[in-house]
Amino acid sequence: MISLIWSLTLAAGIRFIANYALALSRPSLLARLNPKSRQVPFWQTELEIWRQKLSSRVEMKAKHRRVLYELPELLEMLAVALSAGDSLFAALARVSFKAEGVFATELQKVFLALELGGDMLTEMNALAKRLPQRQVVEFASKVNLGISRGSPLVEMILEQSKTARAEIRNDLLRQAGRNETRMLVPLVFLILPVTVLFAIYPSLQLLNVSYI
Repeated sequence: MISLIWSLTLAAGIRFIANYALALSRPSLLARLNPKSRQVPFWQTELEIWRQKLSSRVEMKAKHRRVLYELPELLEMLAVALSAGDSLFAALARVSFKAEGVFATELQKVFLALELGGDMLTEMNALAKRLPQRQVVEFASKVNLGISRGSPLVEMILEQSKTARAEIRNDLLRQAGRNETRMLVPLVFLILPVTVLFAIYPSLQLLNVSYI
């Protein structure tokens, strides 16, 4: 029984090593499609793909954070314009072209699409798909709900502005907690060893002194 398990383990190990060697020697997709191009190792292609995925994920996360920080002021400006008697179309025209940022640019796209004959419900759904941040999706859903059911948009937008500010506050607290943890790294691995060394070194030197 033990010999059988040992044989199966050895066979699995040999198969893994063979597959790994084959993957390393296999040319990339670009090299297979264009034989004249420079031969790129398989592992380098895979690493490049994972690097691009990671960088795109980091960029998307940073973009969503910028949108979250821009959202409360823009929502309050929209609520003020709506409460002053403007329609949603006029409020978008008034707010989107006076503001800057990612969310303001997306609102400009919505306004231009409406000017070309687009539908508000369709454009709000397109906004949520282009910018799948949670607060933006909620904003698009509330606008569609207000248009389809006649709900008061001003109150819903102001309420979402308060929710976005609370989320920003929680994000800042989380970021402060992470920074506090990072500050312990140089303290533990740099400052504390040097302090201990300065405390111990005179004692070691005193022990090495010969009084004879």
